[in-house]
Amino acid sequence: MNKILVYGFVTLALAALFWACGAGDVAAFNQDDLMMEYAVEEDDDGSALRGLVNQAVSAYCSNDLNPDACKAAASPNDDRPIETSSSAILSSSSAVRLSSSSSSYPGYNPFYTSSSSSRPAITPIRSSSSNGRATITPIPASSSSLKTARSSSNILSKSSSSIAVKPGSSSLPENVPWGTCKANSGKPGSRGVPLKWQFSMSNTLFGGNVRAMMNSSFAWEFDDAEPSTYAGTGSTGLTSTAVTYAASGKYGARATMTYNGQSQKVECDSVEVLGYPISGCECVPDKAEVDVAKESVASGATLVKWTVSKCTSEDKTFSYEWEEGMTADGASATKTLDEKIVYAPEVTVRNSDNGVLKVSCDLVKTIDSDHPEFEFKAQNTKIAMPAGESTVYFNMQPGWHNNDGGNCTFSCQVPTGGLLTVTINNQTKTDYYVPMGIPISSTTGMTPMKVTLSVAAECMLGW
Repeated sequence: MNKILVYGFVTLALAALFWACGAGDVAAFNQDDLMMEYAVEEDDDGSALRGLVNQAVSAYCSNDLNPDACKAAASPNDDRPIETSSSAILSSSSAVRLSSSSSSYPGYNPFYTSSSSSRPAITPIRSSSSNGRATITPIPASSSSLKTARSSSNILSKSSSSIAVKPGSSSLPENVPWGTCKANSGKPGSRGVPLKWQFSMSNTLFGGNVRAMMNSSFAWEFDDAEPSTYAGTGSTGLTSTAVTYAASGKYGARATMTYNGQSQKVECDSVEVLGYPISGCECVPDKAEVDVAKESVASGATLVKWTVSKCTSEDKTFSYEWEEGMTADGASATKTLDEKIVYAPEVTVRNSDNGVLKVSCDLVKTIDSDHPEFEFKAQNTKIAMPAGESTVYFNMQPGWHNNDGGNCTFSCQVPTGGLLTVTINNQTKTDYYVPMGIPISSTTGMTPMKVTLSVAAECMLGW
């Protein structure tokens, strides 16, 4: 919107308010005026202009004048737009003329004028005063300065799609949460270990408005924590100081946000504080590799046992929860590995103070010595493979294909030429060059697959 036109609207609106509320002194230019200027410059739909008018009403209207008229002035009852020319908005004398409006005084609308009204038009002008402040005095003016017209553009129409606060706004809804707060990024904390609480301002109300954040203050209250309170302004208030808890359990907190003189207390999500932290645990198998071709299930040779040890904590009474499929016995658990697999179980270690630690055990790899094995760990690297069945392990770096979705290509070809039949991942194809799609998610972590070639060939993994 043209800045001259916008400032004209602001002056027009303020003049209308003085008609409704009476003349008064205008303070010298200050930081609040910068806020008004910012709001007008950023305004696209007239919402900031209406906000400035409402602020003017709040600042200059009082009960001993005409509150009903002021209320009507701040709540236009006609959505007709204003059609203007720059000469009508600003003259060489910096005066802004208004045409006459409705003859019904309490319902006067500063955004709409009509030449049919019996009320005289006014022109607010500035004059110097002895105290160094400007005085606005209304004087009669011609009703032809501004014209009104109905238009679908409706540049000053009310918006119902957004209640986002812009710089210069002075009011926030009391029945809508101004934000949310939680501790430790939503994760459990530990007894005696410092954590911080964070406040997230509502995107619906503030829309990422940095100025609103910097001009807001936050007062925190923490249940059974040390310290129990904290206060800060702007970014230093959004995140609390570090607090600690002397015992395990669930704890709450509250954050009171103050913005433009208004305050709202927000109840935070509770945080679970675990007991004394656990560290140092190791989970080691009794064998690192199992040959499924030579070791039978009946002999127990394919049974692998993992044991947790070296856990430390202030509370040394530990319990162990093994993942499903494991046969558990306290700090140890077993599993039979009778197929081609790479297996690394997880175990959850707890102490009696509700301290919790998840431990990843060392992996065990099964092999089949009756069939050769090949490891693919770099793309487009050819590996010579014999005819018949082989086992391939895909050990690519995580993220090598940008993501884990979709397929990549495992391809084989006879170096000297000729037809080749390849079977992998339940797919079979025959051609001179055989590309096969395999899941990208299966190309990391030593994932094994069986490959059968009709003749010896070179194979590789790529995009």
